[in-house]
Amino acid sequence: MPAPRFDQLHRHTGPYFVALGGAGMFGANLYLYGSAGQWIGIDCGLALESTASGDNRVSVPSLTALEKHDIKLSALLITHGHEDHIGAIPHLWRQLGCPLYTSPFTAQLIRSKLPQHLDWPALHEIRPLQPIGLDAFQAEWIPVTHSIPESHGILLQVAGRRLYHSGDWKLDAQPLVGEVTAEGRLRAIGREGVDVLIGDSTNAPGGGASRSEAAVQDGLSDAIRPRAGRVVVTCFASNLARLHSLALIAFDTGRYAGLLGRSLRSMHGVGRAHGYLQARPGFIDPWELGFLPPQQQLWICTGSQGEPMAALGRLAAGSHPQLTLEAGDTVLFSSRLIPGNELPLERIKSQLKGQGVHIIDDDMAPIHASGHPPQDDLRELYGWLRPRYLLPVHGEPYHQQAHLDFARRLGIGGLVPANGELIDLSGQPCRVAELPWALREVERNG
Repeated sequence: MPAPRFDQLHRHTGPYFVALGGAGMFGANLYLYGSAGQWIGIDCGLALESTASGDNRVSVPSLTALEKHDIKLSALLITHGHEDHIGAIPHLWRQLGCPLYTSPFTAQLIRSKLPQHLDWPALHEIRPLQPIGLDAFQAEWIPVTHSIPESHGILLQVAGRRLYHSGDWKLDAQPLVGEVTAEGRLRAIGREGVDVLIGDSTNAPGGGASRSEAAVQDGLSDAIRPRAGRVVVTCFASNLARLHSLALIAFDTGRYAGLLGRSLRSMHGVGRAHGYLQARPGFIDPWELGFLPPQQQLWICTGSQGEPMAALGRLAAGSHPQLTLEAGDTVLFSSRLIPGNELPLERIKSQLKGQGVHIIDDDMAPIHASGHPPQDDLRELYGWLRPRYLLPVHGEPYHQQAHLDFARRLGIGGLVPANGELIDLSGQPCRVAELPWALREVERNG
């Protein structure tokens, strides 16, 4: 495919789309939209790749394409606060050099990553359902349900085209923490017309509908209640609904709950500050919880993907300074396996079993709900929005192709984009050029 011409990137109204991460892969989400030389970005995330040692290699999108073709972003729009959508900001903000726009909760998560002594770019807190003008673009954040509060799709209007960037989402009438999807606004958008939908493909191969967080709360309660010893639950730190549920379950089952892991404690603090975690008695300090009888202990910890230095990895190795597991204790995996982490996670499970620890995962009990839409959710959303075309992103090629095949059965056209492909959205989406694309490895706290 040819390199892009100057007029495509700097004069033609397009609009144009190019992914510099997140198309054909999980993680490193960075999507660019351009019209008449004005460009904005959506999300700026990192990617984790498991190594033979069990550590995670951290990578971020390369910005070579922007440098080579003199593309300057006028704004970076953020859909939500997961690491694969905001984790690259501390590494790339100097090169991007543009203001950021996102919700208050996500803005706080971003601020917590940035050294306070540096002069950071402007970080604007948006209000959902209130459009803002960004040069040639008009952007509106639409509340959607996901596994972290204040998640949004973004409606872009540019060059006479209406584009809906879905972000990460699911349908859940009982999310427990955070917003429900703004169905009424999405239906109105559909009546007005959607030319192209750029959508989450993570669970597109799977049938059925999303499991509700309310059902997960019931499943966790049923799994924890009969256990005799300590119970340890590992989950994603960002899932505040899961923390809310576990605090309530601890109280209902005569246990006290505590947090192990820096990211969990940090997320808990931000969640409380924004009013998303108000359960009483909540969580007590680990040193205090450790003095209680085992049958009164409920621990929530990081490490659900087998990270050896996370709390669960250290518990499995017997090296955690605040807790030692014993035979008869139980570990619940309230999480999904991210592809690529199979070996380190199996290693940790083997270590736990060697200590006589019982293991319960989502294959054994309904103790996790994905934050991404399977086919029933896709069908419902696309019935509301009625898009003409789809660009499936946020997934490996298998997930993207399954997403497009499903959409075609609904009468929606489209194509599967790859990272670096410049796609003209002025009519039926078509590939017109290719920009350089790569990932570069960084230090986790760099």
